[in-house]
Amino acid sequence: MAETFSSKETDTDEIDLSIIFAVLWQQWKLILFGTLGATILSIIVSFYIPKMYLSEGFFQLGSVKTDTIKPPANIKTDSKSKIENQPSFRAIMGIPIQLYKIIYPQFLDPHYFQLVASQNNLLDEKKLKELKTNFKSASDINQWIKPVYAHAKEDAREFVAISKDEYNSVIGLNLSYEADSPEKASDYVRFFGEYIRDCLLYDTLHSYIRNQHSFYFSEMNRCDNNIIESKFLLLQNTNKLQDIQAILTKYPESAKIESRQLVSVQEGGDRFLAPVTQLVGIESTLAELRLNLADLERDKEIFAILAEFFSRCDNELTKLNRNGSSLYLLTKTIKNEVFKSKDSSKDTVKEAFNNLSNDLEAFELAFFSNCRFVFGPTIPHVHFKPRKGLLVIVSCFISFLLLAILAFVSYWWHRNKRKIRLIKSKNS
Repeated sequence: MAETFSSKETDTDEIDLSIIFAVLWQQWKLILFGTLGATILSIIVSFYIPKMYLSEGFFQLGSVKTDTIKPPANIKTDSKSKIENQPSFRAIMGIPIQLYKIIYPQFLDPHYFQLVASQNNLLDEKKLKELKTNFKSASDINQWIKPVYAHAKEDAREFVAISKDEYNSVIGLNLSYEADSPEKASDYVRFFGEYIRDCLLYDTLHSYIRNQHSFYFSEMNRCDNNIIESKFLLLQNTNKLQDIQAILTKYPESAKIESRQLVSVQEGGDRFLAPVTQLVGIESTLAELRLNLADLERDKEIFAILAEFFSRCDNELTKLNRNGSSLYLLTKTIKNEVFKSKDSSKDTVKEAFNNLSNDLEAFELAFFSNCRFVFGPTIPHVHFKPRKGLLVIVSCFISFLLLAILAFVSYWWHRNKRKIRLIKSKNS
């Protein structure tokens, strides 16, 4: 009896393939026509699903870097420190990673994103409405903007080792967008590039104006203090010169004293020199003080012009919306207005004008020449969604699977419905 029971148990646990094929063959019409109907329906539906086109582009980044002016080697030490204290700006490729991490959150500001879009002429009213609907959070913007580093992890594998001191930066951004028309997708990617440029330009110009405004006003105060000190020393030495001349008048024989004599090297020892020798030293000191005073007054005049320019720019920052291109044009307008009332033949005016022109030229090169699309934005000719072939294959497979399962459920129900009814009647 035990052997009979175990053999029955093993028989029931085995899968009989003949029963499976018999069930499928019994319901072949349901499976075949059902799968065929579902496939045809998926083909029809695929024609009504909106086609999506993907546009892509690589936007190269540029920025400006603050440098110290290096004076010629033969220049005086005092003038060297004065020149080195003045910053200059030059255009460079890429953005240092530290600076990029500071600026990048501004890229993801939906309010700023929509503000720049409304001020930009690349998008019409319909696209602007869609933009306000589709870009409500930082993640909505972030998914289409991907940084490209000068030295990525993959580069370390290819080139074996990259020096730790090697300059690394974000050299560009991979921009992309999908839309229901090729032109719309391309227009959005182009706007992304203009938006990135505007963010970088505004942030850099904002820092430039605020820092330079503070710098030139502090330099004016430094020059004022040095001028006051130089004038005091000039007065002191002039009085000393007059006193020595009075001594010579009172003691005419002192002019005949031998100038070559031993004196103390300690402070105040020079007073034991012959009066004529002291006069020569004082005259030399006065000449140097006058030269230094002229340099300081010249510097102050240059700093005053630059301080006026940056003061006017700083006042406009609070009135102007966050728009990099508008701020750049405003700086050029203020520059023209400031120098319009100045005497362009004066060296100080020319030097201040040239300093500003060099800085603004660096911004022009960095953000309007170096910040550009190297690739794209592409205008796709083939949609990438929906993939009709894949949709038809998947729908065919899933419908076949579901109908096969339905066939087995129907087979099981017909075989067990009497037992189920008997069980229900007993329980009731």
